[in-house]
Amino acid sequence: MLRRRFDRLLSDGEGKQLAWLAALALTLFLLLVVIGSIWALGWTEILNLYLDPGSYPLETKGSGSQGSLNIFSLIIAFGGILILNALTISAFSNVFDNISDKYRKGERRYKFKGHILFLGANHLLRDMLPAIRGNSDYDGKDIVVMTSGDVEALREDMETSLDDSRFCSRITWYKGERDNLEDIESACAALASYIYVIGEDGEDAHDSISIKSLDLLRGICGGDGSPIPCYVTLDMHSSLDVFQYLPKEEGSLLRTEIVNTSDYAAEQLLVNTGFLPVPSEEKFLHIVIAGCTRTARAFASVAAQICHFPSFAAGGRRTVISFVDGGIRAQMDNFVANHQSLFDLSHYAYISPDGREDYSPLAEYGDFLDIEWEFVDGPLASPFVRGKLLEWASDPSQELVLACCHEDSSVNVSAALHLPKALYKAAIPIAVYQKDHAEILEKAVQTGMYGGIVCFGEASPANDALFLRRSLMGMRVNYLYDLEYGNPPAASAEEAWAGLSFAHKLSSIASANSIPMKMRCFDLDEANIEALSEVEHRRWMTSVLLMGYSAAPAASRHDRSRFKELKNKEFVHLDIAPYSELSHEADKDMLIVKNIPYIIGEKIDR
Repeated sequence: MLRRRFDRLLSDGEGKQLAWLAALALTLFLLLVVIGSIWALGWTEILNLYLDPGSYPLETKGSGSQGSLNIFSLIIAFGGILILNALTISAFSNVFDNISDKYRKGERRYKFKGHILFLGANHLLRDMLPAIRGNSDYDGKDIVVMTSGDVEALREDMETSLDDSRFCSRITWYKGERDNLEDIESACAALASYIYVIGEDGEDAHDSISIKSLDLLRGICGGDGSPIPCYVTLDMHSSLDVFQYLPKEEGSLLRTEIVNTSDYAAEQLLVNTGFLPVPSEEKFLHIVIAGCTRTARAFASVAAQICHFPSFAAGGRRTVISFVDGGIRAQMDNFVANHQSLFDLSHYAYISPDGREDYSPLAEYGDFLDIEWEFVDGPLASPFVRGKLLEWASDPSQELVLACCHEDSSVNVSAALHLPKALYKAAIPIAVYQKDHAEILEKAVQTGMYGGIVCFGEASPANDALFLRRSLMGMRVNYLYDLEYGNPPAASAEEAWAGLSFAHKLSSIASANSIPMKMRCFDLDEANIEALSEVEHRRWMTSVLLMGYSAAPAASRHDRSRFKELKNKEFVHLDIAPYSELSHEADKDMLIVKNIPYIIGEKIDR
C-alpha cells in the first residue's frame, strides 16, 4: 500500500509531488533537530549537514557519545543525499515529463483573451488556419483549437501542412469535447474574439453536438462586453430548417451565423468563380446533377438561388435543374415533400426510359417562377442517360453544365472521366465533388482530353474559408433595408445584423451570393435597374420558398391586412407573386440592385 502511494505520488504531475516532497524534507529536518538536541547539536549545524552532505567530518573519530554523534551526523548527511538530491532531481524530472506529456496531449490549460477559438478540428480547419495567417485583422491573435481527436497527430499534421513555425507558435491545442461545459469554459470562450464551432469529421451526431455546444456557449457568453461572432457549421439541411424558424438571439454576446457545410462547398464554386455560363436571351441554362445526395441537393439549392437571367423576362426561358440517378422516383418524392411550397409553384418532371411525367404549378397560385426541375431515372453511365446528355449537349437552345455529386469521390471521378466524348469536345463545364484529393482530376485536365473539368468540395481550397466575405456582404444587404425601413435604423451595419433572426441573415446572405452573377449578366447602369430589380425579385422568391415560406393563392394575395400575421405565424408570404403585382414593393428590389457597389465594398446610394 505504502509503495503504491509513493509510486502514485511520483507519477502525479505539476506541483503536487513537489509539495509532498517539501513537506517530507521539512518533517525529516524537524525530526533531526529534535533528536540532535540530545547531543546539544544546533539546528544550524544540522541544516548545514542536511543541505550539504559533503561537509560531514570524515576524519573525526571518537567513542561513546562522540561516536553516536558522528553516526547521527552521518544519518543527517545520508538524509540530505536521499531527500534533497536523489528524490528532488527525480521529482523535478518527473514534473517536467508530466508537463510535457500533458501539453502534447492537449491537457494543459492557459488563460486567453481576444483569441480565436475553434471547437472541433474537421477538414475545414486545413483551409481556415492559412486564411487566418493571411488576414491582417487576425494578426497577433492567439488561436486555440479544441478537438476530441488525437491532439498529437493533429498538431503534427497541421504543422507539417502549414510549414510556418512562427505562425504555429500562436496555436494552442486542447483535448476536449465541444458539448462539455467544463471544457468550453477552460478554453476561455467568453473572452474570445471569434468562435468557430466546426466539429469533427465522421461524427454521427455532428449537428446535435454542435447545437448543444451553441446552447452552452450562449450561457457562458452573457453579460456586458463586445459581441462575439460565432460561426456554427451544420451538415444536415433539416437542422438548418429548424434554425430558420427560430427568433433572433437575446441575452448573449454571441452573434451566431449558421453555415451548412454542403451549401458552403457549392458556394465556393458557384458564387465565387465563373464556372456557370451566362445564357444569352435565346438560351436557357441547364444544370445536370448526377446523384441525389446531400451534396447534390445543396448544389441544386445554391444554383437555384443565383441562376436568374434576363432570358426569362425576354422569352420565358427557365433555368432547368435536372437530377440524374438510378431509382430516383423515391428521392424525387422526398425532395418535393421537403420543399412542397416551392413545388406547388414549379414546373417539374419525372423522366425515365418509359416516358415523361410533367407536373405544373397549382392553378390557384399561378405560373411565375423561373426555375424548372427534372428527375431523370437512370445511372449516369446508362445508355438512356448518356443519350439524354448527348441530346442536351447538341441542343442550340441551352447552355449545359454537369455536376457529379455522389458522396463517393471515386465514383465521381470515374463518372466524370467516362462521359460521352462529345461533352469534352464541346467544353461542357463539369464539376466533380471530391472529399480528399484532387490529383487525378488535375492530371486529367493536364491531358487536354476532358474539356472543362473542375473540382469542388473539401479537396478544393476554399476562397472564403473563414466565412467572412459572405457574412460581410450579407450584413451590408441587411443594412440597406435597415437604413430604409428601420424604425429607428441601427447605428451601424453590425448593430443591425446583431438584431436579426437566423432566417433573415440567411436571406441576406443569399441575396449577396447572387450579386456576382447579376454583375455578369448586366451592366450596372440606370437603363438596367428595372430588369435587375425583376431578377432580384425572382431570386428572392426562390430563396424564401426554399426556406419554407409558402405563397398565398392569387385570389387572396391583394388583401394585405394580415400581412405580418401570415408571415410571422403561418409562414405565408404575400410577396411571393409576379413582379408585375408588386409595384408597391418594387422599391425594395431596386434598393438592392442600386447599391450593388456598396454591397461589394463601395458606397451606399439611397
